[in-house]
Amino acid sequence: MKQQMRRRWAQETTRGYLYTVICPVCSGAVPTLFKLLLVNNGPVVASGVAMMLSGVLLQAYRPGLKPPRGSIPYLLFLGLVGAGLAYVIWATGISETTAVNASLLANAEVLFTALIAYSVLGERLRKGQAAVGLMIAAGIVIVSTNLDLSRVQFLQGLVGNLLIILSMVLWGVENNVIAAVAGRFGAPVMSKFRNLVGGVLIVVVVLLLGLPLKLTDYDAAVFLLLALAMSGTTYFFIAGIRLLGAVRMILAYSLSTVFGAAFALLILGEQITGAQLAGGLIIVTGVYLFYRRDAPSGPPLASSRSDMT
Repeated sequence: MKQQMRRRWAQETTRGYLYTVICPVCSGAVPTLFKLLLVNNGPVVASGVAMMLSGVLLQAYRPGLKPPRGSIPYLLFLGLVGAGLAYVIWATGISETTAVNASLLANAEVLFTALIAYSVLGERLRKGQAAVGLMIAAGIVIVSTNLDLSRVQFLQGLVGNLLIILSMVLWGVENNVIAAVAGRFGAPVMSKFRNLVGGVLIVVVVLLLGLPLKLTDYDAAVFLLLALAMSGTTYFFIAGIRLLGAVRMILAYSLSTVFGAAFALLILGEQITGAQLAGGLIIVTGVYLFYRRDAPSGPPLASSRSDMT
């Protein structure tokens, strides 16, 4: 029995880490596609339309699936707070501050997710994983700042900086709510309706404020690609949290920083420095070490898989 539990743990953990690769690929494409849309549309319009379209696309997956009655309060919370309010606050914040500040402050999601998971849900890292987590955090800072800390000026664009921090707090809360209930309701239910509720909410705000939408053929294609990227990000993030817990998933999710830089290079022509390449390698190595320390050793003695999801 114990051997079967360890084998199942290893299989689920391996699948969870596979999701931590697929999810950041999708997530890494989001900022680049978002920038392409900002040429003709405002951040709230771009995020709202893309989020709603993402929610519609997710309905094609297991179309007959309906949310259980007990899941509705959680879905409304995730949609209103995570996919709706936090996204609008984030989109507004990045337009009010510098790119360097926005990139660096976005990493606060890791901090807030870990703090809440540790203090409220009682999640713990294995021996040695805390050091690997710090290694990943260091890689994130290197990629985000290019080690040019002189460009990080918190007081410049203070309102935008505070809005980004607030959105990271909200996403930190959302990540832990997902960790608490995803095992009960499943990733398909949580992802399908989260994005739809959030997207509809933002679009209603757009209509009420009379914000303009410019939709050329090019914009329509980018909107579709962005919606697909958001759909993949949401589904695999929630599935990963269900299998790994909030802390492990959010640390492994930092791979999106690496893929985001790669997409920016390939599509936008933005340059990547040697320091950023080194930071990306540190992140990739850290996530690999996390997996190597996690899967083979079996579930923690003090908790079961259900305790972590």
